[in-house]
Amino acid sequence: MRLYIDSADLSEIKDALATGYVHGVTTNPTLLRRANVQARDVAALVRHASGWGAKHIHLQTYSSSADAMVREGTELAALEPHRVVVKIPAVPEGYAAAARLTAHGLHVTMTAVYTVRQVVLAGAVGAGYVAVYVGRMRDSGLDALQLIGQMQHTLDVQHSTVEILAASVRSPEELDALAELGVATVTLPWKVLSRLADSPATEAATATFLEDASAIQ
Repeated sequence: MRLYIDSADLSEIKDALATGYVHGVTTNPTLLRRANVQARDVAALVRHASGWGAKHIHLQTYSSSADAMVREGTELAALEPHRVVVKIPAVPEGYAAAARLTAHGLHVTMTAVYTVRQVVLAGAVGAGYVAVYVGRMRDSGLDALQLIGQMQHTLDVQHSTVEILAASVRSPEELDALAELGVATVTLPWKVLSRLADSPATEAATATFLEDASAIQ
C-alpha cells in the first residue's frame, strides 16, 4: 500500500515526507484554499514537494468544462511530467477530459467516485486511480467499507489496472480496514498520518530494549 499526505500545507507536507513511508502528496481546491495557496502558487508547492522526496503529486483541475479541464490538466502535468497526476471530478465532462488527457500519455485520477460503475468508467477512459471518500460516504449514510470492497472486487475480477485511492480517512483504524480490502493507495490528513506508527505495546517494548542495552554497554 502506498501512502500519501492529503494537504496543501507545506510544513505538513515536509514533515510527512520526512517519515520515510509517505509516497507523495494529494491536493484539491478545498485544501489549497484552506492552506491559503493560490493557483499561481501550485508550481512552488510542486517544487518543494519534489525536493522533499514526493514521488507523485496529485493536482486537481479547477473548471467545469472538458476543454478547460484539458487545458488546466496539461498545464499542471507540465510542472513535473514524471510526478504529477491530474485529478478530475468523475462527472460527464470530467470523463471526456480524462479520455483526452490519457490519450496524450498523462496520468489521471478520477475523484469524488461513489459508485462501482464510476470505477468502471474510469478504467474505460484510461485513468490510473479513482479517489473515493471514506468519511464522506459514511456521512451520506453509505456503508463505506462494503462499497469500497465491492469496487476493489470489481477491479480484481476485471483485471483492471485502476487503483483505488482512498481519501477522507479519519482514523488509523480505517487504514487497517482498507488494507484488508486490498486497497492500493490511501491519502491521509497529517493529524491521522502522524499517528500511524503509534503503539503503546511497541513503545513499552522499545523502552525495555533501551534499558537492557544500557546495561550491556
